[in-house]
Amino acid sequence: MKKLISIYLVAFIVFTFLLLPVWHDTQAKSLEIMVAYGNQPGEPVDQAVHHWAKLLKERSNGQIKLKPFPSSQLGDEATVQEQAKMGANIITISSYGSLADLVPDIGVINAPYVGTNVEQKVKLVHSKKFSDLISQLDDKGYHVIVRDFYYGTRQLLSKTKAKTPADMNGKKIRVQNAKIANYWALSVGATPNPMALSEAYTAMSQGIVSGIENPPGTLYGGKFFEQAKYLILTNHDVHMTPWIIGTAFWKSLSAEQQKMITETGIEMSQYASDLIKGTEQEYIDKMVAEGVEVVTVEVGPYLENALQVMKGNFPEWTDGLYEETLNSLK
Repeated sequence: MKKLISIYLVAFIVFTFLLLPVWHDTQAKSLEIMVAYGNQPGEPVDQAVHHWAKLLKERSNGQIKLKPFPSSQLGDEATVQEQAKMGANIITISSYGSLADLVPDIGVINAPYVGTNVEQKVKLVHSKKFSDLISQLDDKGYHVIVRDFYYGTRQLLSKTKAKTPADMNGKKIRVQNAKIANYWALSVGATPNPMALSEAYTAMSQGIVSGIENPPGTLYGGKFFEQAKYLILTNHDVHMTPWIIGTAFWKSLSAEQQKMITETGIEMSQYASDLIKGTEQEYIDKMVAEGVEVVTVEVGPYLENALQVMKGNFPEWTDGLYEETLNSLK
C-alpha cells in the first residue's frame, strides 16, 4: 500500500513539473493596462472604458485586462501622457489639441465649428490627409489606438446668461490645457483659463472662473450645474478625441495583442458614439431639473467670431488650413 502511495506521489510531482512551464507561459502572456481619464465614474466615457475592458477580456480569454482609472487618479492629462511616452503600461484619452504640439496641423480637427455632426468628424479623421498626420505621432512617442471617439458636442455652461459672444466679454471660463482650447473660449466671447478638469469645480465655486465648456454628459457628471445655471447651446465643437498609448510600450506587445486591443477599441468607440449621442439630451434635461436654464443661440455670430479670433494665430499650421478644413465639410 505504501509503495502504491509513493508511486502516485511521484507521478503527481512529475505531472506538476510537466505542467509548470505551461502554467508559467500562460501567466507570462497575461497583461494589465491602466486606462486613465479625467471623467467621473458613471459618465459616458467611464461606461465606454468599462465596456472596452469587458470586450477585451472576453476577446483575449482573460489574458489582457484594462484597469480603469477615472477622475484623473493617475494625474492630469499632461502628466499621464508623459508617463505613457516614457513606456508605462497606460492607455489614456487625449485631444488633438494637445497632440498638436507634436504634429501642428492635427489640431485643426477640434478647431471651433469644424464639423456640425459626428459623421462629418469621423470622415475627417479617416481622410488620407489626417490619417497621414495621425500616423506621424508614432515617431513622436504616441500610438493612436482609437482616432474617432466621439466625446460629445461642447456647450457653454455659465453663471452669466449670453445670447451673443459679446455677452461673455471679460468672463473667464475653464478650458483644457491646449492652445486650440483657448480658441473655444475666445470663439464664444470669453477669456480662457486653462486648467485640469479635476480642478474646474473648485475654481467655479471660488469665482476664479464663471463658466466651463464641455459636453452635457461631462457638465452633469461633474456637477458643474451646481455652480452655473445657464447652459448656452453654442455647439462650438463636435469633439472627436483619440485614445493613445506610448509607442515604446505598444511596440513591446505582440501583433496579436495589438490586434485585439485595436479591434475592441474600435467597437468601444462605436458603442460610445451611440451612447453619447443618445444621452446628450437626457443630460440636458437632468440639468434643467436641477434649475439650469437652456439658452439657444444663433450660431452665425459665433462662427463669425471664431473666424476672426483664429485668423493669424496659428502660424505653425499650413497656410489656410482652418478655412480649407471648414470648406471641405460643407
